[in-house]
Amino acid sequence: MVAVTVLQYLLQPVSMIMVGHLDQLSLSSVAIAISLTNVTGFSLLSGLAGGLETLCGQAFGAEQYQKLGTYTCTAMISLLLVCPPVCLLWIFMDKFLPLVGQDPLIPLQARKYSMWLIPALFGASIIKPLTRYFQSQLESHFPNAPILFCHSYLPYICLKGSCV
Repeated sequence: MVAVTVLQYLLQPVSMIMVGHLDQLSLSSVAIAISLTNVTGFSLLSGLAGGLETLCGQAFGAEQYQKLGTYTCTAMISLLLVCPPVCLLWIFMDKFLPLVGQDPLIPLQARKYSMWLIPALFGASIIKPLTRYFQSQLESHFPNAPILFCHSYLPYICLKGSCV
């Protein structure tokens, strides 16, 4: 379980390290984008999925496997419904960041990076309940294998392909 948590939290620092090799504007923009997307999106999903740990653990312990699946699917649907309003906030990030005193160039780049994170938000709304589902059964390494594989190569490909 410790390895799962460490791997999930290493996704953003790896991106920051890769972008740090570009220029100061990119690093500033990505740092702001990661901070805001974590607070407004990914942390929100983690908090909402946190209740699933207790429910899945109880259902698994009581051998009510039907409830285990029902809770997990309900959590996935609920988290998917939370994503569109969060995406709207990310899409209009370049409009409200200058209102709090940011340099006008930083929000434009931060918005670009946030747009690339929108699919990750929807993916996280599936992965977070699945992680809780497997953790309640002591099988926590399965959902993170694809994440680790993709994120090992994706930052390098995006950096060389200049997606940022």
